[in-house]
Amino acid sequence: MYGPFTSAKWLIPLIADASLSCGLKEDVTGDQLQFTAMAIFSRFRWLKASEVMLFFFNFKAGFYERFYSYFDTQTIIRSFKAFLEERALTIAVQERNM
Repeated sequence: MYGPFTSAKWLIPLIADASLSCGLKEDVTGDQLQFTAMAIFSRFRWLKASEVMLFFFNFKAGFYERFYSYFDTQTIIRSFKAFLEERALTIAVQERNM
């Protein structure tokens, strides 16, 4: 049950759900899911689970980049960068208002 990359495995259902909600021409493969989960985990492991879930909610709602017919890991990673910019602005506003 536990082992290398266990922390990244909880991302797989979130990624799969995001890809399903985008109406892609082909289903995302298991290898694509695993690679994307590892890419997210390795770059953004410091994010809270609630922040990752907020990202995927916003991604599915269309606030960030979108897939064009096929699943693309780079689309999700670029969208995470946009999410982090929003996050930084939100934190800065909250700190200013304290």
